[in-house]
Amino acid sequence: MSSPPEFEGSEYDSDEDVSRQMMDVLVNSGIPDASPLLAELTPEQFPLHFDERDGRLFHSHHSSPYPLPVDTPEQERLKVTHVILYRLIGANYVGPVSEALAPTPERQRLVLDLCTGSGKWVMEMASEFPHVQFRGIDIVPIATRYPLPNVQFEIHDVNTPWRWRTASVDMVHARSVSMAVLDYAAVLQEVGRVLRPNGLFVSYEWGRYPAFHPAMGLNPSEHAPGVCQFFAALTQALAVCRGIQHVAGTLPALLTAAGCFRDVTARQYFVPIGPWHEDPRMKEIGRGFRATLSRYADSVKPLLMDAGWTEEEVAAIAQAYLHDLRTVPGLVAVLHTVHAQKI
Repeated sequence: MSSPPEFEGSEYDSDEDVSRQMMDVLVNSGIPDASPLLAELTPEQFPLHFDERDGRLFHSHHSSPYPLPVDTPEQERLKVTHVILYRLIGANYVGPVSEALAPTPERQRLVLDLCTGSGKWVMEMASEFPHVQFRGIDIVPIATRYPLPNVQFEIHDVNTPWRWRTASVDMVHARSVSMAVLDYAAVLQEVGRVLRPNGLFVSYEWGRYPAFHPAMGLNPSEHAPGVCQFFAALTQALAVCRGIQHVAGTLPALLTAAGCFRDVTARQYFVPIGPWHEDPRMKEIGRGFRATLSRYADSVKPLLMDAGWTEEEVAAIAQAYLHDLRTVPGLVAVLHTVHAQKI
């Protein structure tokens, strides 16, 4: 199994220092990075994909509910999160992926990555599994211009039917796609359609709610009111403005209800926010992750204002949230993973 280079930090580094070191891991990995957003597009093409508002770049596809920016700061946040997940899990996947992608003499294996973004996951997996073909779809062209020979990126809205034939794909990967999905049950039906028998579906979704590590036994509403207020506002804004519901904890039930999956296996990972953890590795993960969540507050500000909060109210919500992130030990983000096989 391939792995990215190690990064080193000290307890005296700031969160942003640790975040930059994690970005250096990607730069030094030898895998091509995403292209500059404007490098590939003519002025006429730009509005077909992007909309600039208040100094941030968003997608311009009205059919998609995705509310976050797609610009360089947001891409960097997601890339650091990618490194954190690798450090946390020890691989770019959960579940029986190696078995699902084992070479077969009959044909070449095929993997589809939904909402691929910069394509970092696809590129690393394609390097680890060079005998497998990888396809990544997204609504904006922000993936690398230099894909590996077994990689292809395509512009496509995950909410519309996919071009792949029935029973033609060996694995479908969906990481943090819920903000781009209008009807997750419908997407799972499309997953079930394209997967071959025994094909694998793998999902990661973040819990959009405040949480402490279970060992702490603390009540978020009492000990982290700023974080509670932030996620309550975010949940309301997503529902009112985009029709997006929180699905992270419901995916096992949705997979079962779909009627075409077996061996549904779910797990939760508790990712520390800040350097409160005793384990040095988790402490470093916590510092880098807190930096990504601080940037996240900036990324959701336009959405909160669209939902009716004033600029001053949004600033107050963000300030209380950031104060809790910096000062309250024991906070975690809950990562919900689930994998299942096609019947």
